[in-house]
Amino acid sequence: MTIIKKFEPDNQKAKFPKKYIAVTLLSLFILTVTEIWASNTLVTYGDKFENLSYLSKGLEMENRILENDIAKHASLDSIASKSASLGFYPSESIQYIR
Repeated sequence: MTIIKKFEPDNQKAKFPKKYIAVTLLSLFILTVTEIWASNTLVTYGDKFENLSYLSKGLEMENRILENDIAKHASLDSIASKSASLGFYPSESIQYIR
């Protein structure tokens, strides 16, 4: 009587334990949800950035217009004409007080 025993390693049966598969699937789910959230957030911030960009360009244009108005009203010709309309005139002789 001979006893024949087959040697089968147990490692081949359980190549990937269920624990690793579950962790992998959970990780993929979390990464997918994170990717969707990041895409939606990026689109929302893109719209906000575009609106802020338009506002910034409008303010820069208004600032240029105001700077031009200030330069126009601060010129010597403008000041001379306004002072003449108020009754001021250029002095003919300068007197110093000591």
